[in-house]
Amino acid sequence: MAKSKRTDLGTPIARYYLQQLRWRDLLTVFFPLTIVVLAPLGYGLWRTLYGYSSFGPAAASSWGRTWFLVSGFLVLPLLFYTLNRFKKVHTWIEVFAWGLLLHYPPSRKRLLNWEDIQGITSYSVNKSFFRIINKTRHYLILHSRRYPPLPCHPDLHDREGLKKTIKKQVYNRLKPRLIKAFQGGEIIPFGEISITKQKLRLPKQELPWEFVEGISVQKGIFVIKLSAEKQIEMPIRKIQNIEILIHLIKTEI
Repeated sequence: MAKSKRTDLGTPIARYYLQQLRWRDLLTVFFPLTIVVLAPLGYGLWRTLYGYSSFGPAAASSWGRTWFLVSGFLVLPLLFYTLNRFKKVHTWIEVFAWGLLLHYPPSRKRLLNWEDIQGITSYSVNKSFFRIINKTRHYLILHSRRYPPLPCHPDLHDREGLKKTIKKQVYNRLKPRLIKAFQGGEIIPFGEISITKQKLRLPKQELPWEFVEGISVQKGIFVIKLSAEKQIEMPIRKIQNIEILIHLIKTEI
């Protein structure tokens, strides 16, 4: 899609944001933090004026110095927090009838027609720390002909709703074309896996379909069962359009 003004894109159907900034955030977050930073500065000014009026310039220059340093030190974390907060506010994805508008700061916008998206990688990673912190992060990466792989931030609001919308729009367009190409004898790529009517092609080997007894997905791993005792495993983060891959294998092979 050619470069367009924001007003030329139409009305978004939905917007998925990383974090919103509301007026109440200014009152409940930024205002108290600003008070914390300004309090030592105000006290330092009072100490300076008191020292000057009571004991002269020497006292004025030394009595407030420590408090000025404390205030200056507190400005740094407030500044970093504010920049990080604004970065999150400006991280969002808008869904239109024609496709997606992705905005990642600083000022990085990407326009994607549904037809531009050729692959979707979706996977989850469980991160734990001594069994105290246990968090699962869900990743969604879009592959297109126009850009390098575009990740959707794992903490986007209603990320599951966004993933469902993208997959529905992309797969409804992509699936019929891939099925037709497969039936016509073409090689169909799915990331690090490719398939034809004759064989399954992996990075380091090719397997005729008669040697494949079954496939499954188990805890983020794509499992290719070759016999009762042998199987090949591949992380699904290396596979694109895994739902279409499974459909083709189960219905066309």
